[in-house]
Amino acid sequence: MNQRLTRKEIKRDQVQETLAGIMEFLRENLRTLLMLGCLVLLAVGAAAAYWSYRDSKEIEASEQLAKAIRIYSAEVTDAPASTDPGAPTYPDSMSRDVEARSQLELVVGDFGSSDAAAIAKAYLGELDAQAGDLDGARQLWEEFLESQGNNMLASEVRLNLMSVDRAQGRGQELMTQIRAMLAEAETDLPKDVLLDQLALTQRELGLDAESRQTLQQLLDEYPQSVYAAQARAELGTSAPANPLAGF
Repeated sequence: MNQRLTRKEIKRDQVQETLAGIMEFLRENLRTLLMLGCLVLLAVGAAAAYWSYRDSKEIEASEQLAKAIRIYSAEVTDAPASTDPGAPTYPDSMSRDVEARSQLELVVGDFGSSDAAAIAKAYLGELDAQAGDLDGARQLWEEFLESQGNNMLASEVRLNLMSVDRAQGRGQELMTQIRAMLAEAETDLPKDVLLDQLALTQRELGLDAESRQTLQQLLDEYPQSVYAAQARAELGTSAPANPLAGF
């Protein structure tokens, strides 16, 4: 009986010693622990503040981009220019484009790493192309695709770059690139779009027979394509009969 009590006492003493050691550690290191706790709280607060700031900047960037796009697509009219920011109008396309460029460049300059800035570059590329600066347009469109390859504007930008290639005498190189893309299982552009672009490139290179073959391939493989009607018109063929006609 005494031996059992002694064991309990020993065990209790060990627990007390352990607790005493912990308390002593806490007393000696309380300042350090408090400082570490403060640092953790500051880090969490800083992260929250950063994401809140980032979200607010993204919203601001989107609003600025929306304003620029409204100007970019504003109506040109003989009526007095509208001062309504929601529906601006301009007396001529030149004054509209100058203002649109200014606003788009503000988005890029103020929000350079945002999605809005990347999209602004796509529109700036359009303005450069319209002004005849194809090199400038190419650079802006390529920068857009680097970060926005899955954006809904990406397909249009890729087609624009193909147009620039043809305009700058790179038709042979483009034709090789398109054929390589057609051989891939998955492509950034639908196969019927690529066939249409290939036929257009071949035609501009004077390869009329090859262009017609490509158009026929488009009709054979994608008869319901939005490009099918134009292909039939160029080939002088009629649309296939509707199998449901008469029912």
